Amino acid sequence: MRRALIAGLSLLTAATAACSGGDDPPRYDTPARTARPSETPLPYRETRLGELAYTVMAVRTGIKEVIGSHGSIPAEGQYVRVRLLIDNRGRDRHQFVPSRQTLVTADGRAHRPDHDAMSVSRAVTGAQTLAREERRELDLWFEIPAAATVRALRITGDTTSSALGDQVSGAPADTARTVDIPL
Repeated sequence: MRRALIAGLSLLTAATAACSGGDDPPRYDTPARTARPSETPLPYRETRLGELAYTVMAVRTGIKEVIGSHGSIPAEGQYVRVRLLIDNRGRDRHQFVPSRQTLVTADGRAHRPDHDAMSVSRAVTGAQTLAREERRELDLWFEIPAAATVRALRITGDTTSSALGDQVSGAPADTARTVDIPL
């Protein structure tokens, strides 16, 4: 009996040591993904707003037409597609509303997502709820003047905290409800 107990403890110790991986937390082994045609992948730069982390993965400018499975729509200027990664780092659900986001051009103008382009491309619309520790990728479509250049994606989001200490103390949400991500 004693020999079996020692063998079991040795096995458990070895398994625990193998799983710990030292100081680095374990990571998912996900394969690299190929960028879509004519898309410019951007370096990974994470921007936080409240408990949500945002990363612009890629941008494509100069799109002349959005083509979907049920129709197409030509641009009066140009369409811009921004691929966005959102990661909820909090314990509670958080809202992300695609229609509140804006694309800022070099002249300082802010452009809302184009409803028609979002519909034709079957992009997400309406408030999106991100669950605890959920990660989601989505496209935002904008129409801007043909000669305009993009400067930043302005994120407007949920800045509430799910930290128990903040909830117990009634700490106010962060007052900065927007953040610009340079493109």
